[in-house]
Amino acid sequence: MNTQETLPRIALYSLLLFIGGIFGNNLQAQENCQLSVSGTVVHSQQQPFPGAVVFIVELKQGTTTDAKGRYHIDHVCPGTYTVICQYVGHHTDSTHIQLTKSQGNLNFHLDEMEETLETVVVQGTHQENSTLLPQQSLQGKDLERIQGIALGEMVKTLPGLNSIQTGPSISKPVIHGLHSNRVLILNNGIRQEGQQWGSEHAPEIDPFVAKRITIIKGASSVRYGADAIGGVILVEPDPLPQTNKIAGELNLHAFSNNRQGTVSGLVEGGLKKINGLGWRVQGTYKKAGTSRTPDYYLTNSQFEEANVSTATGYKTAKYGFDVFFSHFSTKIGIFTGSHIGNQTDLENAINADRPLVSSKFSYNIGRPYQDISHNLAKVNAFYISPALGKFSLLFGYQYNFRQEYDAPSIRSTNIRFRLYTYTYELLWEHKPLLPNTTGTIGVSTVYQGNNVGGNVYLIPNFNNQGVGGFIIEKWAKNQWQAEAGIRYDYRHLDVYRRKQGSQSVISPGYTYTSFSGTLGATYQPHQNLSLNLNFSSAWRPPTAAELYSAGVHHGAAAYEKGDSALSIEQSYHTTISLNWKPTDKLSADIGVYANYMPGYIYLKPDSVPIVTIRGAFPAYTYTQTNALFKGLDATLKYQFLSYLSWQGKLAMVRALNRTTDEYLPWIPTDRIENTLRYEKTKWKKLTNIYVAVSMLNVSKQRRVPPTYTTTTTEGGATRTIYVGDFAPPPVGYMLLSADMGFAWPIGKYVADIGVSGQNLTNVRYRDYLNRFRYFSDEIGRNIIIRLKFSF
Repeated sequence: MNTQETLPRIALYSLLLFIGGIFGNNLQAQENCQLSVSGTVVHSQQQPFPGAVVFIVELKQGTTTDAKGRYHIDHVCPGTYTVICQYVGHHTDSTHIQLTKSQGNLNFHLDEMEETLETVVVQGTHQENSTLLPQQSLQGKDLERIQGIALGEMVKTLPGLNSIQTGPSISKPVIHGLHSNRVLILNNGIRQEGQQWGSEHAPEIDPFVAKRITIIKGASSVRYGADAIGGVILVEPDPLPQTNKIAGELNLHAFSNNRQGTVSGLVEGGLKKINGLGWRVQGTYKKAGTSRTPDYYLTNSQFEEANVSTATGYKTAKYGFDVFFSHFSTKIGIFTGSHIGNQTDLENAINADRPLVSSKFSYNIGRPYQDISHNLAKVNAFYISPALGKFSLLFGYQYNFRQEYDAPSIRSTNIRFRLYTYTYELLWEHKPLLPNTTGTIGVSTVYQGNNVGGNVYLIPNFNNQGVGGFIIEKWAKNQWQAEAGIRYDYRHLDVYRRKQGSQSVISPGYTYTSFSGTLGATYQPHQNLSLNLNFSSAWRPPTAAELYSAGVHHGAAAYEKGDSALSIEQSYHTTISLNWKPTDKLSADIGVYANYMPGYIYLKPDSVPIVTIRGAFPAYTYTQTNALFKGLDATLKYQFLSYLSWQGKLAMVRALNRTTDEYLPWIPTDRIENTLRYEKTKWKKLTNIYVAVSMLNVSKQRRVPPTYTTTTTEGGATRTIYVGDFAPPPVGYMLLSADMGFAWPIGKYVADIGVSGQNLTNVRYRDYLNRFRYFSDEIGRNIIIRLKFSF
């Protein structure tokens, strides 16, 4: 075949695959099309090549390789096909294969080109973050179906992930029971900052920026630094285009429950006179009214959000750069029923069947509320030396400005946080030092300054600075892969706080240093079976909020107290995972883990609420103990027919306080989800048709610290008080949801239309990980309509 003539056509199909996320889901209608093509892709150093495109020309069907360089294309009919493997900046590898009744196994080798071919426009993401730790990704159609909701809610669709919530509009990702500063979020390669003030602060990220969200489960501190003790979430946009054609998309979403409307648009292209230069402009606007449970409205649960981002870059086979800027702004109403005037009313609200306040639907945001803006700027450059390898330099700047206002009272208050963060990172992906090896050496620095204003004291001003260096080496041969890495970090924290009872300022300083390490191996005896074992050690210094919090967090409606004596939090994490596909119809992905954490820091309920001049609030104290986390993630899929499949997901976490031999609070409950899915390639003018029905079962959290009740009598009235928590865990629940969609060609353009239904039976329930479960139910039935128009 003529490769030069085929490349433009294959590149176009591959780009559509990457953006649209077809990735092998283009099922044939014939029941005898049950064959598959699979294999691995390696680069010039004989190492796995993630992000490469593998494409069957005759079927216009393809996929991308995973982090281990593997690919798999299902539902192929018997016949003779041309299969092409390519990646921008590398020579294309192609071959022919004849499928009869057996499966096809094709391995590819990609060599780097001296010059980039102008006709090759297909792009992928060559992940420098590849690791032997378990990973899962949301991309393509799976990502588009949930892109209108918050990041914390999006990742809940994957086993082992959850979210800790503060009402219906604030959520933060949870990986294997760990959240907040233990889960690092990389927004387009930059560490997302802004979680230093508490667990009720959601990540300031527009999910529409992402074309892929990758979750790395387990301690990843060697590559990403001390904060990645629980895992990493990579929010990754598409690579910038390298063609002069203008392209884009428009997304429109409508939600029935809170009457939310979302519009998000993207336009991108290049310059005809400058080959390799690309640009992109993206923006999103959301407005939501009052959320509703099955029985009542959640007063003041409205929010409004406006975001914009721009990017430009220039890339050749040997060097390049890109510049990215994003502005995120939102105003979030806080459920009024969580701010209570006195202790008696607080206890009544916790024990009541429904909130003590009620309202009608409205778009107007009242007090209490959060007003947030977040600016992020990134400059990244790379150079490839034929003799030494690839060098990358990254600079990031972030400015997070947050204002919080409490409910009107005798003495209304406000708090202002300003957080400035500067990060630098230098990476060297060196040439192989030994046969079958690759490696990365890196140095990173961070400087952070926090300034607090307003008329109340909550978290003191602080400066945080650190430097770290690491080396990671990988080896691969035949069915084996191995990885080892070590990192050293230095952190110094200066805190500036007022001395109690005076205006004088004292400035204690804290210095923390420690090592992190990782050691892992993968064995793949067969293309349909792989086993993985990984051991990681990590650590995390306490934050200023954990050391010195002293006041009411408006967003959580909780009084939090720090402990200046807290020390380093350690983690020793072991993961064993199995990926198995015994037949073309059946596949399983199972992982078990154990995480021993000396010095684990958590918010412990104080049982007795605190009464201030602004009201009565549940009280918590940052506490340290030795903890053991262990659990199981499992995904099982069975393809009944070429168009009908079932998928089951299971997630279990157990967390024990080893100091007291009691369970820890705020740990996710067991979750089982079953999904039945129908897919059809084409019906009349419609394509990519699918219908899915899901049932989610969430059990009651029975593994909690001891909770008992006591009664007190004041003024002739008897009150019940819960000791160990402010209320017992809520009962389990079962939710029914459905999703459908199709692509509708309009001339030479395509419109993707989808409809989703959440909590279709309008079940009344409360979730254990929602900090407002003391006061209200979760939202009821929600119908979401999605429209995506690509041009």
